[in-house]
Amino acid sequence: MKQAVVIKSKSYGIHLVLNPGLEFQELVDAVITKFREAGGFFKDAAIGISFEGRLLEPSQEYELIAAIEAHTGVHIICIMEEEQIKEACVLEQTENFIRRRVMDHAVYHYGSLQPGEELHSDVGLIMIGDVPKGASVTAGGNIMIFGTLEGFAQAGAYGDSAACITALSIDNGQLQIGSILFIPKEQEKGGKSKGGFLRRKKTEERLTPQIARVRNGHVIMEPYTKDLL
Repeated sequence: MKQAVVIKSKSYGIHLVLNPGLEFQELVDAVITKFREAGGFFKDAAIGISFEGRLLEPSQEYELIAAIEAHTGVHIICIMEEEQIKEACVLEQTENFIRRRVMDHAVYHYGSLQPGEELHSDVGLIMIGDVPKGASVTAGGNIMIFGTLEGFAQAGAYGDSAACITALSIDNGQLQIGSILFIPKEQEKGGKSKGGFLRRKKTEERLTPQIARVRNGHVIMEPYTKDLL
């Protein structure tokens, strides 16, 4: 026997597959029962909704929405039309593809660069070597350098501000994550600009590995300690 209603989770919210053979009021009751069975899964969610299986009048769509909101913590913000659903599916597929390529994969590069050389990876980048001043590395995902970074490095080159840059030593390096450039504190305070380059004082102490990542819309630097693992 065909179910009265099936709830499918989508990137934009929920998609209801409705049994066309039921009287409308029976269908409303079935939808209420189905959402009650789902418990708090959709609690306090603000989502879009779409329908399949039977043609609904606008008044019937709104009655179903009112019934769902009255018996759950769900807030329905819009009804998704067919073209919007297609666009949302394409967007979801694109985001999943980028996530698989950028976040789950990385390429390895062995050896230091020379001044003027450029190294690019569409995914993440793990480099065994140094990036001297005048050289640059860019990656679609994270960058991890087992060496010294003195040149330019950009992680999340396709707009991923959740990416990060790590290196055994970052000295005089210009950093960028997504579209956000590292701005040294001297420049933030209105002091003498140093061209967006990170300046670290030379010490005789052993250098601590560093990580650069975005926090509150700014690229910040901090020691890469075991507490961050």
